[in-house]
Amino acid sequence: MVKLRSVCLQLLASVLALLLWGGPVWALEAEPELAPPLPEPALGPESAHFIPDTTALMVSLTGNSPLKMAGNGSVGASSQLTDLPAALLASGGIDYQKDIRPWVSDEITFALTNLDKEQPGYLLAVKTRNNRDADAFLERIWQQQATDGQTINFERYAGVDLISADVLPNLATSASLPGLLKPVRYLTTAKLDDRFVLIANQRQVLEQAVDTSKKQGTQLAKRAEYKTAIATLTQKQQSGIAYLDLEKLIPAISGQAATTPPTYRSLGIAFGESRQGLLAETALIASGDRDLPAIKTTPQEPMAALSYFPGNSPFVVSGSNLGTLWSQINQDLQGYPNLKSWVNQSLGTWGKTRGLNLTSKIFPWVDGDYAWALLPDSLSPVLSAQANTEADWLFAYEQTNSDKSTQLSNHLNELATEQDLGTSPFELAGRKVYAWTRLVSQEIDSTRGSNLTFKTEVTGAYANIDNQKVLASSPEALGLALDAGSDALINQRSFQDAIAPFDQPNQGFLYLDWPVMKPILKKNLPVISKLESNAQTLLSKLRSVSVSSYGETPEVQHSQWYFRF
Repeated sequence: MVKLRSVCLQLLASVLALLLWGGPVWALEAEPELAPPLPEPALGPESAHFIPDTTALMVSLTGNSPLKMAGNGSVGASSQLTDLPAALLASGGIDYQKDIRPWVSDEITFALTNLDKEQPGYLLAVKTRNNRDADAFLERIWQQQATDGQTINFERYAGVDLISADVLPNLATSASLPGLLKPVRYLTTAKLDDRFVLIANQRQVLEQAVDTSKKQGTQLAKRAEYKTAIATLTQKQQSGIAYLDLEKLIPAISGQAATTPPTYRSLGIAFGESRQGLLAETALIASGDRDLPAIKTTPQEPMAALSYFPGNSPFVVSGSNLGTLWSQINQDLQGYPNLKSWVNQSLGTWGKTRGLNLTSKIFPWVDGDYAWALLPDSLSPVLSAQANTEADWLFAYEQTNSDKSTQLSNHLNELATEQDLGTSPFELAGRKVYAWTRLVSQEIDSTRGSNLTFKTEVTGAYANIDNQKVLASSPEALGLALDAGSDALINQRSFQDAIAPFDQPNQGFLYLDWPVMKPILKKNLPVISKLESNAQTLLSKLRSVSVSSYGETPEVQHSQWYFRF
């Protein structure tokens, strides 16, 4: 099962990441003594040697991506993701398209160096391809500030010329900034190595960058978690990379201090554009006290039961060996109590109210392939303010020859007996199916006195189809499954495109119809609203999100994310 906790953790990232890691190189001189070690190869973007190791977020665009950044009419995903640094520049009076694009080379890096509530620290490192144009840019922006009546300050710091001044924020562009960020009110610039122009919103941020470039031990690229995250990414044809310190970012975005140690400390991302969207590879770096066994991956074809799931199902999870993975998910969610509460409450409500507690009574017994989906026809009441609304769902699993599979069939019968449920066969869509039922007494007043009558209450239904058992929250939900036919989910082009990019082998996938599910997620997880405000332009064009987990060790969990626009 795809990691549910990864959905929230990584919706934080409307950001992305990669370059490969090489170890230190040693060489022998002609003399019988060792030569000094050569410099350690750079890990990630070259500009990372300006970024301090205390940075909460770094996003670096490489190759042609900086040239496509903001303002050129591109609708590509990476060009939309770059709206953030472009908007910050604009708030300080700098037009990326006019002022920077003519001289930017193959790399531009944005870093959030501190999370001060009043004024977070921003650092932008731009690699130059034309020194003369870069110098002309610096001269032009400072002349403009002088013309606007600002006092320009010149300072020599550690051998580097810094220029700075207060600036009047551009209120029109400032309004588009996400809540976590503030408009630029102070501007400072420097030029390093004749190849990089650094722009910051605080003088201490720029001074720290200069110091960091001279002290390797303080660079983000030397931080162990950064090296582990970036080194394990394998995304090809990348447009850039990102690194997120989750221990700092999650409390800042959610507005709530962590009450328990987080399961994962940091996140590395590599991303590249496809024809329809953005494919990102992620590496979640676990806390040191996390000790879970590695999970094996197997080739995963879409489960046969998906041919019985309605084509407009907005939320689908499919994979294998659910029992082991659900136990692991429960442990991983310990560090995120709000997310854990929502996951367990949602699944508990959707299952238990129908007579089946999926998480405690069903999931632990499933050792073969499985699939679970919310059904579309039930969602309009779920979206309403009704607190006790029940959602319809389908859950299918492979009936293998294993002991667990046999025990699960017996277990379902035991559950029915415990709840005083009977099993009633009936015909639906030309198939013999079964319903879990109980008799409920009712008193009816009449002129002749009080009469006792009984009605049959249906708590769920199921069908055996080939080697699959399909459980449903209601006979109506099961009917949708049996009537799916050529309109089934597995035949939908949008669904096929959403899971096509994933590497094999993997641990299955999660598929989310974003426009349909967004109101539900926003209602139950406040962090989604904050994320939406931080990436409004990008998320407004989002059509689906799909996730596949394809490798895990006790230290690193790897996934692929596909955002289809």
